[in-house]
Amino acid sequence: MKKFFSVFFRALFIAGALVLLTTFISTFAIGIKNVGNIVGAALCVWVILVCIKPIHLAIKRSLRFFFLTRFLHRIVTIAFTVLLVYGLIATAAIIGASLIAPKENSTVVVLGAQVRPSGEPSTILRGRISAAEDYLVQNEKSRAVLSGGKGSDEVKSEAGCMYENMTDEGISPDRLFVEDKSTTTRENFEFSEKIIAENKLNSDIAIATDRFHQLRARIITMQLGIKGNVGAVNSDAPFKYVPTYVVREWFALPYEIFKR
Repeated sequence: MKKFFSVFFRALFIAGALVLLTTFISTFAIGIKNVGNIVGAALCVWVILVCIKPIHLAIKRSLRFFFLTRFLHRIVTIAFTVLLVYGLIATAAIIGASLIAPKENSTVVVLGAQVRPSGEPSTILRGRISAAEDYLVQNEKSRAVLSGGKGSDEVKSEAGCMYENMTDEGISPDRLFVEDKSTTTRENFEFSEKIIAENKLNSDIAIATDRFHQLRARIITMQLGIKGNVGAVNSDAPFKYVPTYVVREWFALPYEIFKR
């Protein structure tokens, strides 16, 4: 029975790692290259090699003859094990933050994302626009701050792109406030807070962004001392993007927490 469970769980881990590895490779294929898919792919390969017992034993035997190779193998094993445990904890926290519902008629802060060379929203930005629209339709007294400046590779500001799309789709311009100067998530909130205060909008905030981004966004609102209730309005990115950006958040979270 013990052997059965050992084989079962090894097979389960291998299958999961193969699925995730496929998503990391697919994002490479469409031009996305960041710490998320690089480290994620390496972690998946490590899990697969460890779980395929004959290969793992062969690697250990080949490295045992020299102190340096034994030492490096041990360091790599410890590093990946710690990363995996930390990643599982961070992912659980990310999921938890995405489940915090906003209060009724909160002010939606829509976080910007890439605008395509055609001037159309990217897949990520399109999802955030749709999530914000759904919340505005369901909460008729709610207003939204569209936050995002113009990057050097963008033909228009992210906020301007959001405004055009949302008004074209029937959202009243009177409900939308444009913040088109920010270049980071922190600036998104700093500048949006000024607009909220100047226009006496509801201090309760609903953050419209992807599920994997909600925890870091929430941490920033806490660091800035934003006092209203903060909830999540989630955009659901296509699954092929999610593992890459979740792993990227593993590294972004401690940076955001400890940089100040």
